[in-house]
This record gives sequence, C-alpha cells and structure tokens, in this order.
Amino acid sequence: MHLKKLALAAIFLLALPLAGCSTPSNGPASTTERPSSPTETSTTPEGSSSQPSPVPSSEAAADSTPITIDIDGETVTGTLSGNATARSLNGQLPLTLSFRDYGGQEKIAELPEALSLDGVPAGDSAEPLTIGYYAPDQALVLYYESVGYSRGIVRIGSFDDLAAIRDQTSGFTARLAPTN
Repeated sequence: MHLKKLALAAIFLLALPLAGCSTPSNGPASTTERPSSPTETSTTPEGSSSQPSPVPSSEAAADSTPITIDIDGETVTGTLSGNATARSLNGQLPLTLSFRDYGGQEKIAELPEALSLDGVPAGDSAEPLTIGYYAPDQALVLYYESVGYSRGIVRIGSFDDLAAIRDQTSGFTARLAPTN
C-alpha cells in the first residue's frame, strides 16, 4: 500500500509541470523570448504560429494612415495601423531608409529613433505583406514570408506588392511617406 502511494505521488509530481503547457496563446505564459536575430523565430507553446491577419479591423481602419514606399522609381502602397507604434512611425515620416534582406523572409532597416510601444503586445507573428517593428533592434521590417510568434515583433501595418519587396536582391534604399 505504501508503495502505491509513493508511485502516485511521483506521477503527480512529474505531471505537475506539464499542467502549465495548456495556457492559451494569448496569455502571459505564451510570451517567448525573441531570439537575438530577427529571422530566428519561435512559436507559441502550443506550436502554433498563426496569429490574426495583418489587415486592420474596420475599427482600426478608421485610424489607419495610407503611405507610399518608393523604391528606385517604383511605388508600393501601404497602410499604417492606428496603434501607438504605427503613430510613432508616422510622426517620423517622411523617412529614407536603407533596407537589407534578413534570412530570406524579411527586409529590415534601422530607424533613426525608437518607436513607442504603449499599449501594444509584447510580441506577435507576421504574415507576408506585414509592416512591422522589431523593438529590440529598433528596426522597421517588411515581411515577405511568414514569421512565427516572437517577443519584440509589433505589427504596425501592411503593404500591397509582395514581389516589389521580396524581389529586391541586394540592399536598397526606400523612401516612406504618408500619402497626401
């Protein structure tokens, strides 16, 4: 009888740490530390990297700002959302930034000033056509491949021409400006 109680206690103690693995992906336990490089991503504890679409909701669309991204005479249109980080970027526009490819999934450029993180989640994922901010590196990111959830990613808008961004084979300069 004593041996049965010890076995049950051991099973309980081994199972206890697993109880936290069922935390919903939007809870605080799901935040995964962002790896040191923008392309090394991690997923939520459930293994899912799917997050809401980068397309703003109708409520957020009312606060959105249309922008243009000019690259070598070609214009890509986009929209900045209404969150504090996007508004902070909008306050710095127009900007001319030097982008480079990172990991075959995103184009990144260092911003001259950090953006506000007021009221935004600690991390997110990004789908193709997402404009994001990677807070630890103070970088503007144009995603052309899916990136799983990582701490430090803030979605701030979207752009409309995947090929124009993805097909840039070397570093490039782009001018971002609000649409008049």
